[in-house]
Amino acid sequence: MSVNYYEILEIDKNADSESIKKAYKKLAKKFHPDLNPDEIESSEEKFKKINEAYHVLIDEKERKKYDQFGSEYIPRKAPQWKASHVWTNNTWDYIR
Repeated sequence: MSVNYYEILEIDKNADSESIKKAYKKLAKKFHPDLNPDEIESSEEKFKKINEAYHVLIDEKERKKYDQFGSEYIPRKAPQWKASHVWTNNTWDYIR
Protein backbone atom coordinates (compact mmCIF):
# COMPACT_ATOMS: atom_id res chain seq x y z
CA MET A 1 0.00 0.00 0.00
CA SER A 2 1.41 3.37 -1.02
CA VAL A 3 1.43 6.06 1.67
CA ASN A 4 1.90 9.72 0.83
CA TYR A 5 2.47 11.77 3.96
CA TYR A 6 2.27 15.01 1.99
CA GLU A 7 -1.23 14.11 0.77
CA ILE A 8 -2.29 13.04 4.27
CA LEU A 9 -1.33 16.48 5.65
CA GLU A 10 -2.62 18.18 2.48
CA ILE A 11 0.66 20.05 1.94
CA ASP A 12 3.13 20.61 -0.88
CA LYS A 13 6.34 18.56 -0.97
CA ASN A 14 8.32 21.79 -0.49
CA ALA A 15 6.40 22.83 2.64
CA ASP A 16 8.43 24.33 5.45
CA SER A 17 8.13 23.31 9.11
CA GLU A 18 5.64 26.09 9.89
CA SER A 19 3.35 24.91 7.08
CA ILE A 20 3.64 21.33 8.33
CA LYS A 21 2.75 22.37 11.88
CA LYS A 22 -0.16 24.49 10.69
CA ALA A 23 -1.56 21.67 8.54
CA TYR A 24 -1.13 19.18 11.37
CA LYS A 25 -2.93 21.37 13.89
CA LYS A 26 -5.82 22.01 11.52
CA LEU A 27 -6.28 18.32 10.68
CA ALA A 28 -5.67 17.11 14.23
CA LYS A 29 -8.46 19.34 15.50
CA LYS A 30 -10.76 18.27 12.66
CA PHE A 31 -10.22 14.52 13.10
CA HIS A 32 -9.48 14.19 16.81
CA PRO A 33 -11.66 11.28 18.04
CA ASP A 34 -12.64 13.13 21.20
CA LEU A 35 -14.21 15.78 18.98
CA ASN A 36 -15.93 13.19 16.76
CA PRO A 37 -17.70 10.82 19.18
CA ASP A 38 -20.19 9.69 16.50
CA GLU A 39 -17.39 8.54 14.18
CA ILE A 40 -14.76 7.50 16.69
CA GLU A 41 -13.28 4.56 14.75
CA SER A 42 -12.84 6.37 11.43
CA SER A 43 -11.62 9.56 13.05
CA GLU A 44 -9.15 7.62 15.23
CA GLU A 45 -7.72 5.88 12.15
CA LYS A 46 -7.42 9.18 10.28
CA PHE A 47 -5.88 10.85 13.35
CA LYS A 48 -3.25 8.11 13.60
CA LYS A 49 -2.27 8.63 9.95
CA ILE A 50 -2.08 12.39 10.46
CA ASN A 51 0.05 11.88 13.56
CA GLU A 52 2.45 9.53 11.77
CA ALA A 53 2.78 11.85 8.77
CA TYR A 54 3.48 14.81 11.03
CA HIS A 55 6.17 13.03 13.05
CA VAL A 56 7.99 11.93 9.90
CA LEU A 57 7.78 15.21 8.00
CA ILE A 58 8.59 17.54 10.91
CA ASP A 59 11.86 15.71 11.66
CA GLU A 60 14.47 16.68 9.05
CA LYS A 61 16.29 13.33 9.15
CA GLU A 62 13.10 11.30 8.94
CA ARG A 63 11.77 13.50 6.14
CA LYS A 64 14.95 13.05 4.09
CA LYS A 65 14.68 9.27 4.47
CA TYR A 66 11.00 9.36 3.49
CA ASP A 67 11.73 11.58 0.47
CA GLN A 68 14.50 9.19 -0.59
CA PHE A 69 12.61 5.91 -0.14
CA GLY A 70 9.00 7.03 -0.55
CA SER A 71 6.29 4.64 0.55
CA GLU A 72 8.93 1.93 1.08
CA TYR A 73 10.22 3.90 4.06
CA ILE A 74 9.25 2.53 7.47
CA PRO A 75 9.17 5.43 9.95
CA ARG A 76 10.19 5.32 13.55
CA LYS A 77 7.19 4.84 15.76
CA ALA A 78 5.10 7.94 16.36
CA PRO A 79 4.11 8.41 19.99
CA GLN A 80 1.34 6.06 21.08
CA TRP A 81 -2.04 7.66 21.03
CA LYS A 82 -5.39 6.32 22.11
CA ALA A 83 -8.79 7.96 22.37
CA SER A 84 -9.54 8.50 26.01
CA HIS A 85 -12.75 10.52 26.18
CA VAL A 86 -10.97 12.53 28.86
CA TRP A 87 -10.34 16.10 27.83
CA THR A 88 -7.42 17.79 29.57
CA ASN A 89 -5.32 20.88 29.04
CA ASN A 90 -2.55 18.54 27.86
CA THR A 91 -4.75 17.43 24.95
CA TRP A 92 -4.99 21.01 23.71
CA ASP A 93 -1.27 21.58 24.25
CA TYR A 94 -0.56 18.57 22.05
CA ILE A 95 -2.58 19.83 19.07
CA ARG A 96 -2.02 23.59 19.39
